[in-house]
This record gives sequence, C-alpha cells and structure tokens, in this order.
Amino acid sequence: MSKTKLASAIGMACVCSSSFAQEVGIDLGAFELVPTLTTTVGFNDNVTRSRGDDEEIDSWFSVVVPKFTLVNNFGLNSLRFGYQLSRGDFFSSAADNYTDHLIFASLDYELNSRHRIKTSIDFEDGHDGRGESFSSGRGNELNSPDEYKESEVDFTYSYGAISAQARLDLNLNYRDLDYKIDTDDYRIRDRSKSTVGGIFYYNIGAATDLLFETSLTDVEYAYAADGAATRDSLETRYLIGAKWQSTASTSGYAKIGYQDKDFDAAGRDNFSGTTWQAGVVWEPLERATFILDTQNQARETNGDGDFIRRKDVSLQWRHEWLQRLRTEAGFAVGTDDYEGSGRSDDNQDLSLAVIYDFRRWLTFNLGYTYSDRDSNQDVIDFDQNIYRLTAKVTL
Repeated sequence: MSKTKLASAIGMACVCSSSFAQEVGIDLGAFELVPTLTTTVGFNDNVTRSRGDDEEIDSWFSVVVPKFTLVNNFGLNSLRFGYQLSRGDFFSSAADNYTDHLIFASLDYELNSRHRIKTSIDFEDGHDGRGESFSSGRGNELNSPDEYKESEVDFTYSYGAISAQARLDLNLNYRDLDYKIDTDDYRIRDRSKSTVGGIFYYNIGAATDLLFETSLTDVEYAYAADGAATRDSLETRYLIGAKWQSTASTSGYAKIGYQDKDFDAAGRDNFSGTTWQAGVVWEPLERATFILDTQNQARETNGDGDFIRRKDVSLQWRHEWLQRLRTEAGFAVGTDDYEGSGRSDDNQDLSLAVIYDFRRWLTFNLGYTYSDRDSNQDVIDFDQNIYRLTAKVTL
C-alpha cells in the first residue's frame, strides 16, 4: 500500500496535532529555531518483506530523527528552512542500516488580498528498504538499502481573495529521482517529472466550492535498456469536483475526471480512463474523528509493466480520551495492476497507536502496523508485523 496522504486537500494537520503538546522555539532575532528529536525502538518480523519463512529476517531496530527548523513569521507570511537526519539501525541485520538526509525550505507570501504565492524546495538523500518498491520479492539480492536522491521544486500562485466567489490556483512542479545503483536493471527507474496545472474554485454557498482542475505532466526517464521501449510519456488530467464543510463536524472533497497517459514509444500501450480522489473528515463527537479517503489513478511503475493502475480506500479513527491521551487506528485496502506485465497485487495495511503527552515537551507513541501483499506473482507475496515505541522531545 502506498503512503497515502489522507484528505490532504482539507487540512489534515489540524486533526493530527495534540491540543496539549506544542513545539517551542529558540529566539534568534528575525528567526526562531525549532528543534525536535524523535527516537524509536521496535521489532520487525520481516525486514526484507520476503515471502518464505526461511528467507524472512526478524530484528529489533532503532531510529533516531533529529530535526531543526528555522521559522520567520512576518504578518500573514511565513518563511521556513530546515534539516532532518534519520538514522536507522537493525540489530540483527546490519545490511539494512541506513542514514537519510532531508533539506527543505518554503515560503508563503501574500502580496495583497488578491495575490498570494506559495513555494517550496526539498532535497532528500533517502532510501527504499530491501524488498520495498523496485526490489519487491528479491530484497535478499541486495546487500544494502536501495538509496536514492530526490529533489522537488513546487510553486503555486493564487489569484482571488479568500472570500471571493471565484479563485484560481496556478501550479508548477518539478521532481527528479536518481537511484544510486548503476546497473542496467536498476538505472531504468531514474526519471524526472515536470507538471503545470491549475484549479479554478467557484463558491456556490457559505461552505461549498465547486472546483475544476487540469494538469499536464511530462515524464522523462534517464535510461532505457538496450532493445527496450522508453517509458517517457505525457500525462493529462481533467477533473471536476467540490470542496465543502457542510457542518462544523463534517468536511471533505471529491473530484472525478479523465486521465490520459500517452507514451512516446509505440511499443507501449497508452492509457485513458477515469480517475478520482475523495476524502471526508467526520467529527461526530468533540474528541472523535473519522477520516475516509479513496483514489483511483495511473502512476509510474516501480519495475514491472508500463505503469500502475492503483485503486485504494482507507479509513482512520482518532479518539482523544483525555487531554493527554489519544488513540489512532487505520485500515487500508487497495489493488495495484501493473499494466503491460499481467502482475496484480492486493494490499492491506492495519495500524494501531496509543499516544500519550507525558509533558508539553515529551510525547510517547506505542504503535503496531501490519502489512500484507497478495500477488498473482507468488514471489511478491509477504506479510509483516512491526511493533514500536516512539518518544518525541521538543523544547
């Protein structure tokens, strides 16, 4: 199952944060430095996502994540710079140890009530674990995590006052993905994506906006194996939908439309069909929140076939039992069809967590996740259980 961003269009950050824990920064004059330290210890019963019991590796592990963010809030505007380090160690499988780096910056700037810009730049020196993504079903063939470098630049210009009946967002986005392994079998993943798009909002009521969205994406792969057709393509999407907050306890968005993927190579089959995204947040009680999210879209493949047709749906439940104590539970199911290869995967994910704000500056998270993939290619099948205890420290 992909790392789905549940209902991102309706501001999920407000649901995730605790009313008790608040990060405090160090005053540096124009900027404020906000440091955090997250440490995790846990147990993974199938580190490389292998199918057979004789191939599975189980291990205790630790993850340490220090993060530093410089923040300058001036009026309604915000400027941020940051760095995050992630170090993971597997006590019984040193081959899976990793060190990731993330550098990020963002600017939210309101020129006046009708003109706003939002831009961000991110650079990640990261990894896919063995048996994840491109190495699915053959993680034991690698002697280290599958490392990559990914950069992204995003720019959005918004025209129209927030309270206006009509608004327009214009977006430019560029992403580049470059894996470290340089053999022919693995070089075929390196690619860049350039997207230009826009969303037109039209208010039809006090809490409902109609939206019309379109985007054009140019996908370019850096390498094609000898005799293989390139996966370079041009994607277009047209969607219509709505974004609403019908009551104080219910908000959501839904959009449906048409997606076309036109390959440069005649040897690959083009795709055109329906695409949709929808998410609903329901708060029947002051302390309870349910989040439903679903999507259907064509995505870039991680190795097999021409592309992936992905359909999934997920449900999360968050409940604040006490001011400092809350629980979270989530379940997701989905199908990945690898067009052009015949591969089809059924995925399931289950997550449970208990979060306790011990102090304003210290939060504990006791969690469990279960992942399962059932594929028509037996070597891809796996199930995995992860148990963890996380502590987050702020100032």
